[in-house]
Amino acid sequence: MAEITFVGAAGTVTGSKHLVGTQGRRFFVDCGLFQGTADVRALNDARLPVAPGGVESVVVTHGHVDHVGYLPKLVKDGFRGAIHCTPATAALIDIVLEDAANLQQHLYQRGFHHERPHAPPPFYDEADVRRTLSLIQTVPLETPFEVCGARVTYKNAGHILGSAFAEIDIEGKRVVFSGDVGRYDRPLLYDPSPIGAADAIVCESTYGDRVHPPDSLGAFRTALLDAARRRGPIVIPAFAVERTQDILYSIGRLQRSEPAIAAIPVYLDSPMAAKVDALFRTFPEAHKPLAGVAADGTFGCRNLTVAVTTEESKALNALGGTHIVVSASGMAAGGRVLHHLHNHLTDVRATIVFVGYQGVGTLGFALVHGAHLIKIYGDSLPVRAAIVHLAGYSAHADENDLRRWLSTCSTKPHLYAVHGEPESAASLATLARESLGWPAEVARRGTTVEI
Repeated sequence: MAEITFVGAAGTVTGSKHLVGTQGRRFFVDCGLFQGTADVRALNDARLPVAPGGVESVVVTHGHVDHVGYLPKLVKDGFRGAIHCTPATAALIDIVLEDAANLQQHLYQRGFHHERPHAPPPFYDEADVRRTLSLIQTVPLETPFEVCGARVTYKNAGHILGSAFAEIDIEGKRVVFSGDVGRYDRPLLYDPSPIGAADAIVCESTYGDRVHPPDSLGAFRTALLDAARRRGPIVIPAFAVERTQDILYSIGRLQRSEPAIAAIPVYLDSPMAAKVDALFRTFPEAHKPLAGVAADGTFGCRNLTVAVTTEESKALNALGGTHIVVSASGMAAGGRVLHHLHNHLTDVRATIVFVGYQGVGTLGFALVHGAHLIKIYGDSLPVRAAIVHLAGYSAHADENDLRRWLSTCSTKPHLYAVHGEPESAASLATLARESLGWPAEVARRGTTVEI
């Protein structure tokens, strides 16, 4: 009988790793890094339930670091099997893992070790990333392939470019691993595909207990107009993958209707995001057709300048007046955005606009929850800038989206809620039991269930 061991993203949002065992063979579905507070990050050091060399394959659902960021560590420790993903996800993994390796080194050298002098070195380096990339095998959506005797089919998850949920037929049962489920009716991506029949569903629950605000563009318009009246800089920490593209698209829409916003210069300070922008041209089948918008890499955003070099990035700190800087990372956990926050958080004219989920323990979480004093690069800074948090730009399905997606299942599977804080995971399990009539429970890290 096949088994699933919940290694990560069980009781936490990050660190997605689900170990599937069948006939003495094992493979992972996703292999991500834990992120957030120190105790959660420490889980990256925990021993896996099986030696990496004993894992035959990894089935990757999408290219976010909390789903793929542990892959080079797995390879470094002895994994030599195939890593399966969609073509667009493979291109994203190349970008994301290079950035992850560089970010680990950057945090260790420039920030992290100031607070923890005896902090361990990075998990892996660029050589480990190159070895990881050499193991990738791409599979298009709706194309079955074999892993350890099981039949796997990717279906569109609508979360980010190339994202998929994995339908796995194994020992006479069908298990669906959601990866991260996207939202319906988004401007750039297609809706998630229907589920069909399933015996078990391992489902993310990031927003399983809440509903996103209905008018994200209107809230963004208000935030930008208020910021313009303050006559200071506007810093938007945004994830390089998907969120930056959504933000540029939204700014473009607002520029066409609001002269005050059209007059504000926009700077994209994220080489990683610029690379992701290019993937929308490389993989046109992976997103909705946006003639004249996605074709030029600006997503319709006018008055846009892209900062690529370090010198170009530093020069942005000398700009005066009102301007918009979109920079990664989205939770202000590292990257170029830290320089902009370091430079502008003490400015009463400045506005910092967060446009997505902020994990517990991140700088973004502290700021949106009212921190008055924060530390960046060892400097203690009073927070005088206006802090705005727009929850409506999340790429994750909310409670209503999850209900809609799960309702496309034609059977009554056993649901295991993963990838969520305890409250949201419990809420999703309750929804499945009470609204859908399914057996459901919250997955617990380290436990094994039979399918």
